[in-house]
Amino acid sequence: MFYTDFWGLQFHPFANDNRPETYVPTRAATLCIARLRYALSMGMGASALFGLPGVGKSRVARLVLTEFAAARWLTAYMPSPTGTPREILAALSPATAAAVPTGSYGMAELQSFLIDRARHHQPVLLVVDDVQAARGNDFLEILRTLLNIENDGVKALSILLVGQPSMERRLQAASNFESQLLVRAVLDPMDDEETRLYILARLKAAGSKQGIFTRHAAELVVKYAKGLPRQVNRLCEMSLVIAYGLENRRVGPEIVEMAAADLDLLPPGEASFFPWPHPMQVPEPESEEPPEEDILALITADQG
Repeated sequence: MFYTDFWGLQFHPFANDNRPETYVPTRAATLCIARLRYALSMGMGASALFGLPGVGKSRVARLVLTEFAAARWLTAYMPSPTGTPREILAALSPATAAAVPTGSYGMAELQSFLIDRARHHQPVLLVVDDVQAARGNDFLEILRTLLNIENDGVKALSILLVGQPSMERRLQAASNFESQLLVRAVLDPMDDEETRLYILARLKAAGSKQGIFTRHAAELVVKYAKGLPRQVNRLCEMSLVIAYGLENRRVGPEIVEMAAADLDLLPPGEASFFPWPHPMQVPEPESEEPPEEDILALITADQG
């Protein structure tokens, strides 16, 4: 896709590639990071980040992880709530895990590793994403056991759990894990003004020196994306692709509506800028004798 050359962009502005320069801080994200930074740095156990799908939880979690790694913490990121103690150890220290005997479950070695790190005053942070998707409670029970390891009253392991609102039920099912959370941060969607600024900031970060999206087009992105960064990215990316294909230098509202229809973000019946119906729109069955007002409407339309 070479639309970057078409608009003189350095990279795709709405790609989900976690480039540092494309991060746009919102009030909700800044508040969540501040709260999690405090709780995790105190070495008091586990905290959680809740949010709707596509709201940017993983991005915030990775920012927290990067910040702690820069502060010389031992860090690891697990994209899903699965694995044995040996696999957790491999995420934290591949060399240590490689020395674990073949076939060993690895819990004793993981506990020994964390105790040793605590004695050497080496803080450890583990981030686990997509926790609501956990199958069973085994993995969360492992984490709960690890939280019992302390050195002079300080937890040997800090844990950040990331997930959708349904993560609450999953934590309750795992020996009431949610009662051990020090902080429960909730990442809210962007408001309308933040969404507008998000679009402009991402384009500017990619090197845009012109207003690619018209004001009306940007307002439609705000409307259809509902404050979710993932949906903004998908909708803006598709809009740029369509505009490039049509050789349009500006992205107008009709192009955003085409993109929204392609992504199934357009409410049924709401397609004012192009003739074909919404993909999910089901035509109403025709009656044998249309009401008089419908006949008049058809006659008027034919005359027009």
